[in-house]
Amino acid sequence: MAFTTIPSALINVGKAIKKEIFSYVKDNFDDHETRINSLEGGANRVEVFNNTVLLGSISSTYTGIVFYEAQTAFTLTGAKVSIFETGSISSGTLEIDFKKNSSPDDTGMASIFTTKPSIDFTTASDYEESSNQVLDGTKTSISIGDFIRFDITSLPVGLGKLRIVLYGEVS
Repeated sequence: MAFTTIPSALINVGKAIKKEIFSYVKDNFDDHETRINSLEGGANRVEVFNNTVLLGSISSTYTGIVFYEAQTAFTLTGAKVSIFETGSISSGTLEIDFKKNSSPDDTGMASIFTTKPSIDFTTASDYEESSNQVLDGTKTSISIGDFIRFDITSLPVGLGKLRIVLYGEVS
């Protein structure tokens, strides 16, 4: 369906109002709403990662925990890491990184941040989330087939789980 102009012959002064005019108006409203719904559908947020990560073995860093291959083009708009309970951890820093490349090859991966999301456990409280992350504007455009890898670049001893979020908007 497409917008249809109401013929001027139907709306001349002194002409009786007919059902035909209301059909034009209704059809045009239907077309209008269909177009709005289509635009809203295209502007949806894309969630790349929204996961809880369970840490089974103790290490200070992890590389390539999860890979994501983009199925649609979009622009990265936000990221964060959060913790659940600090427990007995009172020192150390949790820092994560998301890296991208046009292939899953580890050697070409480059960080999408100028400042990586992190939480300092000397001041952290339960259920804290990072707020210091800064995306690198030159690396926020994701094309179909691009790969994004999740790494932990710094991990305090004893942390059992964390939550990561990376999202964007359809380009």
